[in-house]
Amino acid sequence: MIRFDVNGSDHANPPNYKRIPTPHIHIMTDEYNNGGIAIPLKDIEDIELTDEIIDSLDFFMNYTNIKHDNVIIKPKLL
Repeated sequence: MIRFDVNGSDHANPPNYKRIPTPHIHIMTDEYNNGGIAIPLKDIEDIELTDEIIDSLDFFMNYTNIKHDNVIIKPKLL
Protein backbone atom coordinates (compact mmCIF):
# COMPACT_ATOMS: atom_id res chain seq x y z
CA MET A 1 0.00 0.00 0.00
CA ILE A 2 1.17 3.52 -0.79
CA ARG A 3 0.05 6.84 0.68
CA PHE A 4 0.50 9.79 -1.64
CA ASP A 5 0.79 13.11 0.23
CA VAL A 6 0.12 15.94 -2.21
CA ASN A 7 -0.32 18.80 0.25
CA GLY A 8 0.39 19.52 3.87
CA SER A 9 3.57 19.86 5.86
CA ASP A 10 6.97 18.35 5.17
CA HIS A 11 7.84 14.98 6.69
CA ALA A 12 10.74 14.37 9.09
CA ASN A 13 12.45 11.05 8.26
CA PRO A 14 14.17 9.02 10.95
CA PRO A 15 16.88 8.57 12.13
CA ASN A 16 18.22 12.11 11.61
CA TYR A 17 14.80 13.70 10.93
CA LYS A 18 15.83 15.11 7.56
CA ARG A 19 12.94 17.18 6.15
CA ILE A 20 11.24 15.64 3.11
CA PRO A 21 9.16 18.13 1.11
CA THR A 22 5.59 17.57 0.04
CA PRO A 23 4.60 16.04 -2.35
CA HIS A 24 6.01 12.70 -1.23
CA ILE A 25 4.89 9.10 -0.80
CA HIS A 26 4.89 6.61 2.05
CA ILE A 27 5.30 2.93 1.19
CA MET A 28 3.94 0.48 3.76
CA THR A 29 6.76 -2.07 3.82
CA ASP A 30 9.42 -3.06 6.35
CA GLU A 31 12.04 -1.37 4.13
CA TYR A 32 10.31 1.99 4.64
CA ASN A 33 9.42 1.49 8.33
CA ASN A 34 5.81 0.66 7.39
CA GLY A 35 5.24 4.15 6.02
CA GLY A 36 7.35 5.97 8.61
CA ILE A 37 9.89 6.99 5.98
CA ALA A 38 8.74 9.38 3.24
CA ILE A 39 10.15 9.26 -0.29
CA PRO A 40 10.31 12.54 -2.26
CA LEU A 41 8.64 12.25 -5.65
CA LYS A 42 11.80 13.49 -7.34
CA ASP A 43 13.62 10.39 -6.05
CA ILE A 44 11.21 7.88 -7.60
CA GLU A 45 12.83 6.35 -10.64
CA ASP A 46 10.55 3.32 -10.97
CA ILE A 47 8.36 4.26 -13.97
CA GLU A 48 5.89 1.46 -13.22
CA LEU A 49 5.37 2.77 -9.67
CA THR A 50 4.96 6.33 -10.96
CA ASP A 51 2.34 5.16 -13.47
CA GLU A 52 0.49 3.22 -10.76
CA ILE A 53 0.38 6.29 -8.50
CA ILE A 54 -0.99 8.45 -11.32
CA ASP A 55 -3.57 5.81 -12.29
CA SER A 56 -4.62 5.42 -8.63
CA LEU A 57 -5.00 9.18 -8.21
CA ASP A 58 -7.12 9.38 -11.37
CA PHE A 59 -9.28 6.45 -10.19
CA PHE A 60 -9.73 8.02 -6.75
CA MET A 61 -10.73 11.38 -8.21
CA ASN A 62 -13.28 9.70 -10.50
CA TYR A 63 -14.62 7.43 -7.72
CA THR A 64 -15.12 10.32 -5.31
CA ASN A 65 -16.57 12.60 -8.00
CA ILE A 66 -13.78 15.16 -7.73
CA LYS A 67 -13.93 17.37 -10.80
CA HIS A 68 -10.57 17.40 -12.50
CA ASP A 69 -11.37 18.51 -16.03
CA ASN A 70 -8.72 21.24 -15.89
CA VAL A 71 -6.18 19.29 -13.85
CA ILE A 72 -2.91 18.38 -15.51
CA ILE A 73 -1.08 15.45 -13.94
CA LYS A 74 2.55 15.32 -15.04
CA PRO A 75 4.47 12.08 -14.57
CA LYS A 76 7.56 13.95 -13.38
CA LEU A 77 6.32 16.52 -10.87
CA LEU A 78 9.73 17.75 -9.70
